[in-house]
Amino acid sequence: MLSKIQNSKHLIINFLISLIPITYISGNSLLNLNTLLILLFFFWLYRPNIFKFKLTFLDKLVLIFFLYIFFNAIFNNFFNFPYETEKDKNLILFKALGYLRFLLLFFVVRYLINFNQIKFEYLFLALGLSALFVSLDIIFQFFFRFDFFGLEAPPGERRLAGPFGDEWIAGSFIQRFYIFIIFYILIFTKFKKNWKMNIIFLTILSVTGAGVLMSGNRIPGVMFFLSLLLIILFEKTFRKKFIVLVLIFFVGLYLFAKNNETLRIHYSSFVTKSIGVIDYYKDKFNPSINNEIKIPNSYVKEFETGFAVWDKNKLFGGGIKSFYFNCRKIESKKSYLGYCSPHPHNYYIQFAAELGLIGIFITLILFFSIILRSLKTIFINKNLNDNQLLVPFFIIFLIEIFPLKTTGSFFTTTNATFIFILISFIVGLLEKKKDFYEQ
Repeated sequence: MLSKIQNSKHLIINFLISLIPITYISGNSLLNLNTLLILLFFFWLYRPNIFKFKLTFLDKLVLIFFLYIFFNAIFNNFFNFPYETEKDKNLILFKALGYLRFLLLFFVVRYLINFNQIKFEYLFLALGLSALFVSLDIIFQFFFRFDFFGLEAPPGERRLAGPFGDEWIAGSFIQRFYIFIIFYILIFTKFKKNWKMNIIFLTILSVTGAGVLMSGNRIPGVMFFLSLLLIILFEKTFRKKFIVLVLIFFVGLYLFAKNNETLRIHYSSFVTKSIGVIDYYKDKFNPSINNEIKIPNSYVKEFETGFAVWDKNKLFGGGIKSFYFNCRKIESKKSYLGYCSPHPHNYYIQFAAELGLIGIFITLILFFSIILRSLKTIFINKNLNDNQLLVPFFIIFLIEIFPLKTTGSFFTTTNATFIFILISFIVGLLEKKKDFYEQ
C-alpha cells in the first residue's frame, strides 16, 4: 500500500514537471496554472518532510537574490515610484511578491532531486520531443506558410512563430530544449557506440537546426551553434564523432540558407546590424571622437535606453518591472532614444536599470558560483552518469546568461520559470550526493 502511494506521488509530480514545455507552447495562463499545481501537489504530498530542508551555500545565494528583490521593491514602491497618474500605487511591490513564487518553485525542485523523486528519463524525453515537434512545425510552416494547427505566417514576414501564434519565440524554445533529446539518447538508450546513433544524431541536428534557422530568430540561431560547441567541449565519450556530425550538419545548413533568398537576406541584415552595434560602441568609448554618435539600429537604441534608465538610480535601480515607467520619465529629455519598450532586451542592462549595482553584484556572485561549482564537478567528478545529467542543464544555463546577446525580460513568467527551474536542477544535481537532509 505504501509503495503504491509513493508511486502515485512520483507519477503526479513528474507528470506535472514534464508538462512544462507543453504549457510553454500553450501560453502564460497554462504555464502559471501548471506551476501552481506543482507547488500545491508538492506541499500536499510531501508536507511531513518539507521543513527538514537544510540550506546549502548556493541555496542561500538564491534566497539572498529573492530577498533583495523583495526589499528593493519595498524601497522603490514607497520611496521611489513618483508616478501620480498610476492607479496602482503598490505596483512594484505586488510584482515582487508575485515573483516570489519562483523561489518556491526553486526549492520544490531542489527537494525532489535530493530525494530522488525526479524521473530524468521522462523529463529529458518530454523536453527533447517538444523541441523536435516545434522544429517540425516551423519547417512545415516555412514551406506551406501555415503550421500543423492551421496558423498562418503573416504575408512578407521573415520570422515564423509556429504553434506560438503571434509570439516570435519558436527559435528560442527549440534552442533551449533540443539538447535534452541528445542526452536522452546518450544516457538512457542502447544506441551508445552504435552506427544508428550517428544517423539519429544527424537527423536531430538537422531537424532542430533547420527549425531554429527557419524561425528567423537570429540570436537563438547563434546560441544554438554555440551550444553545439559546448556539447563538444563537455561531452567526452562522443566527442570525435559528434565533431564530424556537427561539421556535416553545419555545411548542409549553410548551403541551404545561402541558396534561399529569404533566409540569406534575413541573416545578412543581422550581420550588418551586429557590426553596427560593435562600431557604435567602439566610437562611443573612443576618447578622440567628440561628436554625438548616431544610433545605427534598434538594438543600440534599446541598450542606450536601458543605460539612461539606470543612470536615474544607479545603486538600487527602480524595482522589478519598473523599466517602462522609468523610461517614460526620461523619454522627453532624450527623445532620440525613441519609443520605450517594456525592457531593455538584455538581462544585465535590465539588472542595472531595475535592481541597480547592488542587484548586479548579487546576481553575478550567484551566476559565477554556479559556474565554478559546475565546472569543478564536471571535470573532477568521475561519475559519468551524474555528469551527463548535469551537463545539458549547465550548457543551457551558460547560453541563457551569455551577456553579449539580446534577450527577453528576465522577470517575465516564461523566462523566470525556465531560468529558476534550470538553476534548481543544476544546484540539485551539484548537491545531490551530499547528505543535507535529515531522514
